Amino acid sequence: MAQVNEHILYQPDEQPPPLASLGLGFQQVVGLLAAMAATTSIVARAGGQSEDYLAWIFFAALVICGLGTIFQTYRIWRFGSGYATNVVTATAFIAVCITALLEGGPAILSSLIVVSALVQFVLISRLSLLRRIITPVVAGTVLMLLSSTIISVVLGRLSDVPEGAPLAGAPIVAAVTLGIVLGLRLFASPALQQWTPVIGILVGCSVAIPFGLYDFSGAVEAPWVGIPSNSWPGFDLSLSASFWALLPGFVIVNLAVMINSISDTVAIQQVSWRRPRATDFRVVQGAHNLVVVTNLIAALVGTLPNMIGAASSARVFLTGVAARRVGVYGGGILIAAAFSPKLIALVIAIPRPVMAAYLTVMLSLLFVQGMRTVFQGGLDARKATVVGVSLWIGVGFQNQIIFPEMLSGTWETLLSNGMTTGAVSVILLTLLMELTAQRRRRLKTELDVSALSRIDAFLQEVGSKAGWNEASIERLRSAGEETISSLLSQGDDHAASNRQRLMLSARRVDGKIELEFMATSEEENLEDRLAYLSDEPDMQDEREISFRLLRHYASSVQHRKYQDIDIVTVEVTGSR
Repeated sequence: MAQVNEHILYQPDEQPPPLASLGLGFQQVVGLLAAMAATTSIVARAGGQSEDYLAWIFFAALVICGLGTIFQTYRIWRFGSGYATNVVTATAFIAVCITALLEGGPAILSSLIVVSALVQFVLISRLSLLRRIITPVVAGTVLMLLSSTIISVVLGRLSDVPEGAPLAGAPIVAAVTLGIVLGLRLFASPALQQWTPVIGILVGCSVAIPFGLYDFSGAVEAPWVGIPSNSWPGFDLSLSASFWALLPGFVIVNLAVMINSISDTVAIQQVSWRRPRATDFRVVQGAHNLVVVTNLIAALVGTLPNMIGAASSARVFLTGVAARRVGVYGGGILIAAAFSPKLIALVIAIPRPVMAAYLTVMLSLLFVQGMRTVFQGGLDARKATVVGVSLWIGVGFQNQIIFPEMLSGTWETLLSNGMTTGAVSVILLTLLMELTAQRRRRLKTELDVSALSRIDAFLQEVGSKAGWNEASIERLRSAGEETISSLLSQGDDHAASNRQRLMLSARRVDGKIELEFMATSEEENLEDRLAYLSDEPDMQDEREISFRLLRHYASSVQHRKYQDIDIVTVEVTGSR
């Protein structure tokens, strides 16, 4: 029987009550406000900009990220994910944004954001071409890298207290917050678990007040409503030497951020449903297309670039709430906060030991989700080596223990980020494995019943060249036939008017033959259908015969859906 995740209280298509949605939306963004405030503050001040500029880019970032978070809950044509995923200011851009501000000011920064966003748009539109590089192993490793490289900074904040406050306050506040969060996570009912972030942070702040760790003065002085004023910084279209020198750094960081965001968009699909579903890469593409739009708007108004919040899947994992309505409320709260300096001040004042304790649990869950993603993609000895080496390379560079004396200037900017170096490592090693693998044999034909004889002859030849015995070759041919039948059964309503193209490739991998079927896209996912069959005792129509036979003949079936193309990968085990 297919596994059912009973921890999910609200699926994406379910709606919590409005009041509950408001509270859940607040806890969705409470940590983001503080993080975005810190990011914009660091960039503006280290980049030599004024306080007015800082106020403006923080205000604009909140509005844009709020709108982006709301629209992510929808899928409008090829934009949006349809999940409650946050759009946030990208912390990975801090170093390159500071450099851009120092070199050319806000105008050149905006131009660099535009160009790097367009590069991201092109890559996402061609995501199917990167399917052998951005694999579950790569996506899972990036999630583990993210939590591994940030956790040292988070743990360092457990003891961060204001000057003059008792040192004993930090461990007590952190311990209480951590205890509440863990207690709710481990022992509370699902209905109570959904409030884990709010309860943990409120209790932690309450305990912090007697120790003088929660400073209300900023919130008391801040106005209830306020809008900063700033002029449009414009674009630097001169394409100066500084622009070309900075552009590679922006593109590289954007690629690392994109891979991280892909990982979380894959992960949130896995944790948002009671009955697990196969990953739909059209969701990934839609989510990133919307991020590109928010980045172009960010460049237009002069604020910082954005990304999909890395902790979206961990938050769903922690609370059991994946409802789209919560994302809408969360985005609305970000927009409201942009116009309320007092609300921002209250959130920013949350003691660091409280946030650090809460984030420790979130990052732990994110690391575990990365592990699950890696294992779901299949972990053999070679992939395990790639994951382990890349993980520790990222941790080593993040903590500046790998050749620190040799890193300076641009190299220090690029390699000091462990997520970037680890992601580059896992991608290069994955690409190396792909390039050194056995060459694929290919067949191009139409996705039609008339092509079955050609496909059967192709698979007969592939099995014979592999030296398989007759029984194994027959299993291979049968798996191919049932895959084609399953694909054709999805397109029955359109088959008469649309002649679909099919590319079939095959190669040997560790005693198996891997078949890859590339066809035009349809709605149903074969991988989901195969999982559902175990819960259906009676066959409802003739199409299910092909699904059941395919499950019988194949050792593994993966169905990846992109915009305009379907890719079904089938592995068949055989012997000589």
